[in-house]
Amino acid sequence: MLRSKLRSWLIRWRGLIAVACRQTVSRATYTARQRVLFSILGVAVAISLLVVVTAIGVGLATSTTVYDDDVDYWIVPESDGGSSPLIATDRPAFGGAHETAAELEHHPEIEYVSPIVTDVVRIEHGDRSEYVLVVGVISSPGIGTVAGLDAEALTANDPYYTDTDNWTGEVILSKSAATHLDVDTNDTVTVGGTDGFTVVTVGESRAPGSATFPIALVQLSELQALTGGGEHDLADQFVVGTNAPTVKDDLEQVYPQSAVLTRAEMTASETMGSDLPLALSVAALVVAIGVGTLFVVATMGLELVAERRQLATLAALGISTGSQLRLITVQTLITTALGGLLGGVGGLVAAALVNELALTLLTSAPIAYLHPFLVGYGLLVALVIGIVSVPFLLVLTHRLSRGVP
Repeated sequence: MLRSKLRSWLIRWRGLIAVACRQTVSRATYTARQRVLFSILGVAVAISLLVVVTAIGVGLATSTTVYDDDVDYWIVPESDGGSSPLIATDRPAFGGAHETAAELEHHPEIEYVSPIVTDVVRIEHGDRSEYVLVVGVISSPGIGTVAGLDAEALTANDPYYTDTDNWTGEVILSKSAATHLDVDTNDTVTVGGTDGFTVVTVGESRAPGSATFPIALVQLSELQALTGGGEHDLADQFVVGTNAPTVKDDLEQVYPQSAVLTRAEMTASETMGSDLPLALSVAALVVAIGVGTLFVVATMGLELVAERRQLATLAALGISTGSQLRLITVQTLITTALGGLLGGVGGLVAAALVNELALTLLTSAPIAYLHPFLVGYGLLVALVIGIVSVPFLLVLTHRLSRGVP
């Protein structure tokens, strides 16, 4: 008896789904092409945006990178998220910085190494005074920019560390810092209460978001002397230049409880906190469900209103309201599933284009995570949109089948 009932139930639903599929195809190709098309496209657009935002959020949260031929690594204290040289003050520090840098420089695949120290220090010039983010660095050939300023303009190898009589007093200022202090190249300034610092050059900081932020570069050991970090030779982080991605494994052994990040990962960390990608993905999910539901309810609701006479006729012929409601449910899920599939594929393609754009204009690594599961995720969310839409459509169908305006 139970098997017979189950078989009857399956046959009934199979027939219902077949009828719903035929009606959906008929509406999409003949009787209601525009409304069905708008329903599918509305869901597809919402799902596409969801997939793009989710791909970027997952990519940033998991530090998705592809190593290129110019790999820079940052060794930072392990924490809840990465840090940039612009915000690394008041955090755990590494000891024995110069000694560690000297050991790493002997690695055959490492081009340069520099510990980094950052602190907010008052710089004075004449009657002007400004708190500036001062970055201590060991200059060496190939190091390029640190905090957006050219570190190679400093004397190489941090001479004050090996010879305390060789105080260079060199400082590089960002344009904003120089403007605030009204200084130019070769002017002398007071840094942290110590006179005799000379402005080596004034540069336009190219660090993201730092165009108006006052920044200065000085010799590492000289900043340690000003801030009290010289006794234990402290550093906030290390920057390592190499063309060999395999060096990362060696760098992870340098300090316990440290994280080794690429330059691309550091750039992502500057703009995205550890919780922000998740928040963006959740917000995109809520918006996608809301927008998709509105499209489906509006367009399919108009279709039901247009066919209200047909619904009333079916009811008069003895077709139960329950059968009509099940039919509408299946049609709604089919429509949203088609939109979800289209949106998932479109969103994956759009995320790939975002990666290409980012590689061209912003970073050296993709920022969006690409995986076929995102298509399945879009399809799943589209079905959720269909399920959320069904109650509204069922109420409307029930009213129309009874002739209620």
